[in-house]
Order: sequence, then C-alpha cells, then structure tokens
Amino acid sequence: MRVLVTGTSSGIGRAIAVRLAERGHDVVAGARRVADAPTHPRIRPVAVDVTDSGQLASLADGIGPLGGVVNNAGITVAGPLEHQRLDRLREQLEVNVVAVVAVTQAFLPAIRAGHGRLVMIGSTSGLVTTPLLGAYSASKFAVEAVADALRQELAPWDLPVVMVNPGSFTSQNRSKTTAMVEADRAVMSASAERRYGQALDALARFNRSVEARAGDPERVAAVVERALTARRPRPRYIVGADARTLVTMKQLLPAKVVDAVLSRIMGLPRQATG
Repeated sequence: MRVLVTGTSSGIGRAIAVRLAERGHDVVAGARRVADAPTHPRIRPVAVDVTDSGQLASLADGIGPLGGVVNNAGITVAGPLEHQRLDRLREQLEVNVVAVVAVTQAFLPAIRAGHGRLVMIGSTSGLVTTPLLGAYSASKFAVEAVADALRQELAPWDLPVVMVNPGSFTSQNRSKTTAMVEADRAVMSASAERRYGQALDALARFNRSVEARAGDPERVAAVVERALTARRPRPRYIVGADARTLVTMKQLLPAKVVDAVLSRIMGLPRQATG
C-alpha cells in the first residue's frame, strides 16, 4: 500500500511514516524541507507546504493510486483570545483547517483510484477546549466537522474517513508554541501583560511538564496503521489514558467543574491580575 503522510519532520508524523515503512508500506513523506523527512528505503521524502496549492497539485500529479492519506501537518497557536494576534489566528486556521481540505481535495482522485481512505490526526483539544489554547482548539474542532462531513459524503464510494485523537505524546510542537508565545509577548501591550502574564508563565511551565512525561508517538503510529489497514475501521480512535480521561470528564461533569479542573491542572492563577 502507498500512503501519503503530511508533517513528517518530527513527532507523530515522523513516527507514522517510519512505522508504515517498516511494516512494508510505501510512504510519501511530506515535510517543509526534504532534509527533515525520515529516511528509509520505502520512504520517498517530498518537500511540500500544505498551504501551497501549487505544490500540492504538483505532488498529486502522477502520484498514482493511494491506499491512504494521513492529514497530520499542523501548528499550535497559544495565547489569550482577548489579545490574540489576528494574523496568528489566520495562520492557525489556514494550516490546521484550510490546508486539510486542500490536501484532501488534491489527493482524493488518487484515493479513489486506490480505493483508499483518509486519516485525520486531530487532538484532545478538538473535543475539550483548554484555556489559552482557544485558537488551536477552534482549528481542531473544525477538523472534527470536516472529518464528519467527508465521512458522510464519501460513504457512497466506500472511502472511509477516520479521526484519530491523541493525548500527550512527545513532540517538538510544544517548544515551538512556547517560542511563538514569547515572541508575541514581546509586542504585547502593558495591560495585556498585566492581565495574562502569570497565566502565560503557567502555560510555559505546563508545556514543559507535559513534554517531560509525554508518551511515545509510536503508540499513535500503531493506531494509525490500524486505521489504514482494518477492514472496517472505526470512525474515531482516542489514543492515550489522558485523552480518554479528559473526554469522559467533559461528558460527565458540569461545564463549570470542567473549567475549574482544567485551570487547576494547568496551574493558572485563580484571581485576576490586572
């Protein structure tokens, strides 16, 4: 089976590409730079920016039948929505939502030719919103809607669409997010810093703590392989005990209780600071 995986430079995407190759599948591994893609005899690294329709069209031309496309590429924008830079918000939605649709449109002819399927890498944040990650959660909630619509629309052709929602797994994304937040704080107004500075400090600590105890992305890669190869894949796979706990908590507890628990877990200040 030939599979296209986007965002393979690190973390979950890289683990997916390597696992599939090691299991005998041919992988087209997309990354912004070819040098960042994983190497393996069965991996064909390609430079692709998922927001560049020209690059997507060029790659799709002549790629041949595909058994699957794994929409994994994404970024995480963090910060209080009250002061969120709108260019950051647009970038968040462009990369995480519009590009997912663009990739899907570009490669659906190849999926149809290969009687393949789509796998969307979502997030717990697409099911449970956490403070200071409103932009990211908005993008991942949107991907849920995109996947739901595609699953129903492609059902007549028996082209499965599968959602995978990982919890916390090792990734370079958290350090990149922290660096982006610090860059935004450098130009943040004094009043915004007074209001949210302590919360943003807490977010940075929380990200470091999560990354230190994050799981091996190979666990997600194993689930993605199952989603690609199962005769009748489930519409959704939730990966990780933390992810299942958060989703269950949201289903069972009142919203105010969930809000309080999330703020406490993240170590956010309880009182206004400005």
